[in-house]
Amino acid sequence: MTRPTSNISRRRPGLAVAVLVLGAWQGYNFLGLSEAPKKPPPPTTRHASVVDSLKNPVKTVSETIDDFYKAYPQPPVLPMYRSFLVDFITQTHLTSVDSRFKYDAIFALGMRHYFTGLMGNYDKLVMSEESEKIWKALVTAMGMKPDQVVADAETVASYASSTSPADILKHMEGTEKASESKVGAAFESIRSSLYSITFSMGLFRIMELSGVDVTKANAEEWAKALKIEPPSKVTSDFETYKQNQVKLQKAEEMLREIEIREKKKLAERLEAKAKALAEKAAKKEPEAAAS
Repeated sequence: MTRPTSNISRRRPGLAVAVLVLGAWQGYNFLGLSEAPKKPPPPTTRHASVVDSLKNPVKTVSETIDDFYKAYPQPPVLPMYRSFLVDFITQTHLTSVDSRFKYDAIFALGMRHYFTGLMGNYDKLVMSEESEKIWKALVTAMGMKPDQVVADAETVASYASSTSPADILKHMEGTEKASESKVGAAFESIRSSLYSITFSMGLFRIMELSGVDVTKANAEEWAKALKIEPPSKVTSDFETYKQNQVKLQKAEEMLREIEIREKKKLAERLEAKAKALAEKAAKKEPEAAAS
């Protein structure tokens, strides 16, 4: 599919092309006598391999990105957000195609929270409600249902807001049954399925909503309660989470500065326009009096 040049270009590995130029050459022996050119060997016939005829059932990252742009062709995504979206799609795609991956409600919360956190000001910038359209195109491209992901994320968020941290730890450890079955299933399955940073994002969001400080020590405690080995899987994601928060704060500050500058420029243009109209009206008054 050919996308507009304003859209982010697809990252494809370069295609190495080797060109071998065969020509007649003439050598000389030690006596100085000429030697006839050597005849090149006949070309080798390449037979089709069985592997060549098999279709890879696993979708590639490039195909997923293509599907995203098919679902959201216009308007073009703002340049400052394109790399984020491609990284988000790539990261989630590579997680979801892993044979150990199992979708759950906490993963859904991580996806939704991560997306809304970094795309929170998008609609204000483009002056249109585009972020939800982008979300639906992105999730659909990855083979998931946008409405289901949102609903699952809201279910976990509601659970976290209404459950005490002490009870959440008991639910993680399995000593007590979680009040929300989807959350309990997620706590149980993550011990045997693929652990990903997206799940960590969901876990950290549960911390925030339940009133727990998102610290390295608390992240490690929750990792042990979930029996995630080694706990460093969670604590390393914690560092990434904090770095993303700093980046988000800086981006929001930059956006506020841009907004202030634009408002100032608009006020200056309106003031200049009003001044020009006043001067024009002042010139017309003597002309009207003279006539």
